[in-house]
Amino acid sequence: MAAYRMSVALVGLLLGSTVTYATSFELMTGVDADRWPGPSRVVTPVAGGGNSQDGMFYDDDRLAGIGTQGPVIAFLGVGQPLLDPNEFGALSFVFKRASVPLGFGQVPYMGIDFLGGPLLDLDGDDNDASRSLIPVDGEDAVVIPNSASSIELEFDAFLGTVDLVGFDSTSTSEGGPGISWKVGNAVNVLAGTESDGTQTGPINPLIDTRLGILTSDATANVWRIEHLGYEFWQDTLLENSASADELGTFQFLGSFSGWHVKRDATTGTFPTLTGEGLGQTPWPIVGTNGLGETFVTANGLSGGMATIGAGVPQDLFDAPNNGGASTTDLGPYFDSVVVPNISPFSDGFVYLESIGFGINNSGDPVYFDSIGYDIVIVAQQAETTDLWDYAGLQRCTTGPGPVVVPGECAAFDFDDDDDVDSDDYVAFEMLLSGPAT
Repeated sequence: MAAYRMSVALVGLLLGSTVTYATSFELMTGVDADRWPGPSRVVTPVAGGGNSQDGMFYDDDRLAGIGTQGPVIAFLGVGQPLLDPNEFGALSFVFKRASVPLGFGQVPYMGIDFLGGPLLDLDGDDNDASRSLIPVDGEDAVVIPNSASSIELEFDAFLGTVDLVGFDSTSTSEGGPGISWKVGNAVNVLAGTESDGTQTGPINPLIDTRLGILTSDATANVWRIEHLGYEFWQDTLLENSASADELGTFQFLGSFSGWHVKRDATTGTFPTLTGEGLGQTPWPIVGTNGLGETFVTANGLSGGMATIGAGVPQDLFDAPNNGGASTTDLGPYFDSVVVPNISPFSDGFVYLESIGFGINNSGDPVYFDSIGYDIVIVAQQAETTDLWDYAGLQRCTTGPGPVVVPGECAAFDFDDDDDVDSDDYVAFEMLLSGPAT
């Protein structure tokens, strides 16, 4: 991949300027709030025996909003977290396979981090000019008003490349018995991020290439994303952990594939993707990329190096069907779940998936340096208010009501009086100053 980056850069120099555009995508929320992303399934330990209990996972196909809802999540730690587990209804997740050691063996365990929602400032002051990504003595983390978790990508339509430019997300989880509420929330950033948010770059560049391939699909306004290497770091709010002063307690590594879908510039509608051959989710496959290899740890934590394994002897993570319940056709998922939740002021979305691996620098006995760290990201292009939106408002105008406002026009009913009329025009004009904040 490094050689690929050099070759496409050389082509760009030879052929002149290319068509590039950097875009910020906000991680989507609003689906299955406070719940697990799917119904339960049983994962039975293999290869080693000595365990009479089954592991109950609530991950379904690892996509939110399909099938039966999972049960309500209860935080298992001590105290009340700043943000509850899946408080905002996430469509993006980190899935961490683990095994809980008990007296009779190991019980399989799935840790799910729900990605999305407002960003956190760990210095306790959301009004100052600085932001800290590590705990500050005597201060509790605060939510940054009018902020959103996001991933930033730069697309080059000429060269057929996509670059991962930025990632900044809050995550929530169920925690664990007896642990602090500060473990229930975490910050998630690109590898190489400093405590003040500045970037130093990849530490495992052979995996964390941040460069992928962009291919135009046969369906208009749809592009395929492949081989987008990444490394994300995750850190909780806990100030007395061994790694509290250094980012990178958890490291998530892998390669994203997925899709970039945009509205039609003329009609303002998304393409219908059911039956267009977008493929299925990769699960229940468990990735083995990185297995047996050694990688640099964040900021020299845990001795500076980590070797990726396949779980513990009683629960091999790459056993058949241990990665997920079943595959899901992405076309209908986009049409029925993702697109209906996209803001009318957003011009597109990305879906990224990875069957990756991870490193745990915290030293706890549950998570290991192993495979089975998977990621799903569903994010809409940051909202804008422009003349295209104005055309949409014109199409949706009904006059004074009440009338039946079509579902795609409901967002233009700003005063919620069941019509789209002059009052809604006034509200819309107030948004024409530029991107929403």
